[in-house]
Amino acid sequence: MNKAIYYLSFLIIVLIFKTTSFLSQTPHHKCGQHIVLKELLKNNYFKTYYDQEQRSFSSSNQISSLKSGVVYKIPVVFHIVHNNGIEKIDRSQILDALEKLNIDLRALRPDTSTVDSLFQPLIADIEVEFVLATKAPDGTCFSGITMTETPYSYNNGDINGSDQVDAVMMYNDVYQGNWPGDQYLNVFVCGAVGTGIAGYTYYPSGFFGNAMNNGIWLRHDYCGSIGTANPSASKTFVHEVGHWLNLPHTWGSTNEPGLASNCTTDDGVTDTPNTIGSQWCNYNETTCGSVANIENHMEYSPCRKMFTLGQKARMRTALNSSTGGRSNLITPANHFATGIDTIAPFCKADFFANRYITCSGDSLYFQDYSYHNPIAWDWYFEGANPDSSNLDNTYAFYPNPGVFDVSLTASGDSTTFLTEVKNDAIIVMDYNGAPLPFYEGFENINFTSPEWISNVGNWSITDEAAYNGNYCLKLENDGVNEGTKHILESKTFDLSDTTKAFFNFRYAFARKNTSNNDYLKVLASNDCGKTWSVRKVIQYSQLITAPDQNNFLPSFSEWKEASISSIIGPFCVQNFRFKFEFESGGGNNLYIDNINISYENTTSINSSFYNEVSIYPNPVKDQLTINATNYFSQIHVLDIMGKTVLTKNLSATKKLVLNTGSLENGYYFIQIIQGNKLRSYPFMKIN
Repeated sequence: MNKAIYYLSFLIIVLIFKTTSFLSQTPHHKCGQHIVLKELLKNNYFKTYYDQEQRSFSSSNQISSLKSGVVYKIPVVFHIVHNNGIEKIDRSQILDALEKLNIDLRALRPDTSTVDSLFQPLIADIEVEFVLATKAPDGTCFSGITMTETPYSYNNGDINGSDQVDAVMMYNDVYQGNWPGDQYLNVFVCGAVGTGIAGYTYYPSGFFGNAMNNGIWLRHDYCGSIGTANPSASKTFVHEVGHWLNLPHTWGSTNEPGLASNCTTDDGVTDTPNTIGSQWCNYNETTCGSVANIENHMEYSPCRKMFTLGQKARMRTALNSSTGGRSNLITPANHFATGIDTIAPFCKADFFANRYITCSGDSLYFQDYSYHNPIAWDWYFEGANPDSSNLDNTYAFYPNPGVFDVSLTASGDSTTFLTEVKNDAIIVMDYNGAPLPFYEGFENINFTSPEWISNVGNWSITDEAAYNGNYCLKLENDGVNEGTKHILESKTFDLSDTTKAFFNFRYAFARKNTSNNDYLKVLASNDCGKTWSVRKVIQYSQLITAPDQNNFLPSFSEWKEASISSIIGPFCVQNFRFKFEFESGGGNNLYIDNINISYENTTSINSSFYNEVSIYPNPVKDQLTINATNYFSQIHVLDIMGKTVLTKNLSATKKLVLNTGSLENGYYFIQIIQGNKLRSYPFMKIN
């Protein structure tokens, strides 16, 4: 497909603290539409199209020509382009975004009555509504939402959605092929749509034809007002629809916002006063000689609430024009083809859970996402109590740890029953986590078990490098799009018998060049992963352990140790968890090894005692020698899962030779106990 142009009208929003307060003096967003349009106008072929089409729109742009009372309906498809991270937003957030868009277009916002009295008479109901399509291009019944898993979800470079469009065309879960732009408004919801960008789109133009990319891009946290988004962010969608229906910014199409010279530039709409372009809610903005309409949806202020009658004329003119295929969207034939002309049939059972990872003794909330118009439900929850329900939305209580299936059979009538089964969908961890100390050297580990959860990112166990032993954790980051997040979550640990735990690990990383900005976070949870708090950030120069290079493989000297001492107080619970979160910034692969969590300064520990014990050889084959300055009378050997595999009760002694020949190869801990004093030492068993 043609990837040459993906740029016409777009909204760049500086990702800063979002506020509606003028007193805070924080800009709501920044747009770069004028910059890209200037570049496109350097293309004579495009300029010919643009000039002719804008003249045609202007000659037709008369309020008297409006067919008031006719509400145009437009089929819309949301393509969720995700990499299994937070950008994989759910249906409720999509429905919220669609609801907020239609409210804005129909001038039904609750705060519309607060618009400046000067502009109250100009508030326009655009009489346009967007409706989820129910038929794909091949006639397949679907929900109006597609899912595409791809690392191209994150584009933090130049604004170019071609890779995201191609991924949707090839890999979405409904129909692989073109979704024509003259049949659907295609909305691409992504992890990132360009550096610092919240959304972008195109003016109607024959230059693009009916290509699928003739749509709107939104970053996931600017889609709707719930989930990953917020009420302020929800205004981005209607702003983009304004551009998509040929509305410029109120200060014009190709000029920088905020300049006094904008007072001599017009937006082509008669009832929007000339303005410099406001990023603040300054209701007394009169730089251009008259009060600015700062509450206009095509402004930048955080108090946007309205379109004018003149903007309505321009938008409906675009919608009645064949330019860019807009007029085909509202035809009865297209409504039939996309399934918005009638009540859609029931065709799919589906569901969503509020979480897929929990702890024993907790409940999960399941929502029916079946489409269309189900009337009966039959749930089965493996491992839950009770294990069934006939409600549309319901809770399931999980008393015990395990990995469990969920199934839903739904019906749209008395004869059609469809079933959706999600195998191993629910991971229930033990509320009473593994005891400390914990050591992970990745020597003997089943990475597909719930001990580690890596649904997001390219984590694996490798023998290419290691700080100790033969294996370590590897994150495939080489060649990954900037901004892509990789997440690895742990099982639960019991920290309830201490007031402070010590966490450390080894890592190795090299940049490719000085422009790379990768970073690693370590987060902790004290509620089994419902919420997370950042405990450490290793970024930019701190993350570097070796010189800039390609194809990085660390040597022994190219590892660093990271320590975290903030696992205290509120985090010392029975179901403590931690996770690594890495954001790609163009660098090499990341390696992690030797993760340790141990007690520190608890009442059961005597620090001086620790320094008086030695164990050798380490690694060990057959016999491990323990020497201590003080007497000890008991030892335990634990495997890396915290399971006791050997116990010795002794007469008081300062030395012990322990037979390790029966132990399998791998990492172990030896706990040495004297009275109420305990110290744990890691050792490695080899052949």
